Amino acid sequence: MKEANLLSIAEAEAWTGECLEFLRSLVEIESPTRHAAANVAAADLLADALVALGGHVERIPAPGLGEHLRAHISGLERNGPPLLVLGHMDTVHPVGTLERNPFAISGGRVTGPGIYDMKGGLAVAIVALRMLAANGRRPATDLSLLITCDEEHGSPHSWETIEAEARASRAALVLEPSARGGAVKSRRKGVSAYEFTVKGRPAHAGIEPEAGASAVHEIARQICRIYELADADEGTTISVGVVEGGTAENVVASSARCTVDVRFWTSAEAERVDEALRVLKPVDPVCELHLEGGVNRGPLERTEASGRMFAAARRLAAQLGFVIREEATGGGSDGNITAAAGCPTLDGLGPDGGGAHTLQEHILLDDVPRRIGLMAALFESI
Repeated sequence: MKEANLLSIAEAEAWTGECLEFLRSLVEIESPTRHAAANVAAADLLADALVALGGHVERIPAPGLGEHLRAHISGLERNGPPLLVLGHMDTVHPVGTLERNPFAISGGRVTGPGIYDMKGGLAVAIVALRMLAANGRRPATDLSLLITCDEEHGSPHSWETIEAEARASRAALVLEPSARGGAVKSRRKGVSAYEFTVKGRPAHAGIEPEAGASAVHEIARQICRIYELADADEGTTISVGVVEGGTAENVVASSARCTVDVRFWTSAEAERVDEALRVLKPVDPVCELHLEGGVNRGPLERTEASGRMFAAARRLAAQLGFVIREEATGGGSDGNITAAAGCPTLDGLGPDGGGAHTLQEHILLDDVPRRIGLMAALFESI
């Protein structure tokens, strides 16, 4: 970690207006996942901003989704692997949400769809680089910025690119929103996703129900077994989110399905639950069970290296005049992917706020200059 003569929060405050203007432009391009044209428009804005910073920008087509951006920005030291800066431009909000949650500044909050998760983090990172450049300063080492357009759908297209960038980088800073109170996220639960299906035998429910084997009855029994795999002491949670089955009230159900969400702090817990799900047997031997899915994102586990990154971030924040904490969260991000690839990862560096994925989504105005200052300090120090 390289010590730097930091630019002050007062200097960062002078850039807050420009940050908010850029953020307005980004938020007002509504870019839900799977809306390719909208995400290309967001990519246009972000690419122009990165080129203006002297970045070499590569646009990676993502059919049906839009485009990912990969940018290289030169640092003071050109030898060795770069620092990865990771974010996403897509949101969960459908086009039209802006009418109900417009970009606005009121009561110390800045509102808009996707502003917290995570366009605020993108704006802060770009303006932090602008502030450094305006002061004749550069990142300590080369930066590799990767901004994807499919994170909110599990990063199916960008996954391999993220892994490759993580393996080629010495550390990763993830621009996801901070936890409540401005805490960075040094641990995230991993996520497994499954679809569990049951094939039964149909029959008339009134005339000869004994001739059938109800897939609905069977899946109900299996759901009880599935929930028994949760472990509160280990922090392993299981949620059955969707249950479907049957065709009519007077027909013994021939099929049923459910989805299963598993969250875990360690890879060992992910393996334990996965193995248990795969050996489940039907209670009714006539029924057949089928399981699809598996680990979607491994856990972001706190390591010695990521602990040093947090310690550096805490020290830099203290030099700038504020305090940051670290926190664990049950939600997943692309930081899970970088961590699983062996890249030391510090997540949750975007502005403080709340209301993620709701019409109350917002960031806190007072936190914007702090995040600009901290991001610039991290670029010069990590």
